[in-house]
Amino acid sequence: MTMGTPTRSATSGPAPVRTPVSRSAVGGSFLASVDSRVVDALTRRAVVQHVDAGEVFVSEADSQSAGIVLSGMARVFLRTPSGRQVTLRTATAGGSIGIAAVFASGSISAQAITDCDVLRLDTHKLVTLAHAHPDLAMAIARELSVRLLETYGEVVIRAHGSVHQRLARQLLHLSSVRGPQRPLAVMMSHSEIADAVGSAREVVTRHLHKFQTDGMLRLGRGQVTIVDPIRLHEAAMEAG
Repeated sequence: MTMGTPTRSATSGPAPVRTPVSRSAVGGSFLASVDSRVVDALTRRAVVQHVDAGEVFVSEADSQSAGIVLSGMARVFLRTPSGRQVTLRTATAGGSIGIAAVFASGSISAQAITDCDVLRLDTHKLVTLAHAHPDLAMAIARELSVRLLETYGEVVIRAHGSVHQRLARQLLHLSSVRGPQRPLAVMMSHSEIADAVGSAREVVTRHLHKFQTDGMLRLGRGQVTIVDPIRLHEAAMEAG
């Protein structure tokens, strides 16, 4: 396993910039409970990267990369052998990305759903500090447990969730599979979306109109444009 200072991925946007990171900036992350001196030592070697919506900023080539979303929303996904993308979870401000891949052999990818600022951690420093400071090691263990339970939740909802939940998740997934600088939109008919969700067109159309009334998306002919992905993500967490 190769670990070191974060490097720019071939798929990412502008190179990360080393800038001072305040304690409050990571206050909502797994580092919140860690001694401030340890956090300072870790963030001193970190870099802040701005990622445009649609950009893949962690790929299989550099998946030994760990970070914290400071603002915006990103999705963490895997690629199947056939190339299909399977979204594992969505990360918002304070959420971690790639921590598990630092401590185990694996490959994940991450893509910005909205414009994001991401704190990319020096993984070698993260491992070194975790060996020396039990509070950091415990914080990492808690974070991995939370993300594992989130993934379990995704599996359950995909199999047994309401149409409301499955539709919101599917819209976020379908709209994020696109290139940078392109609208956050799903270019599909209501019937095609219903097939993807596994429900009747009439039921899906009713939920789409409800999402539109609530200001989360805008409906067009053969197109659904996501207006507020954060709220749509929150809707996906509701029983509906």
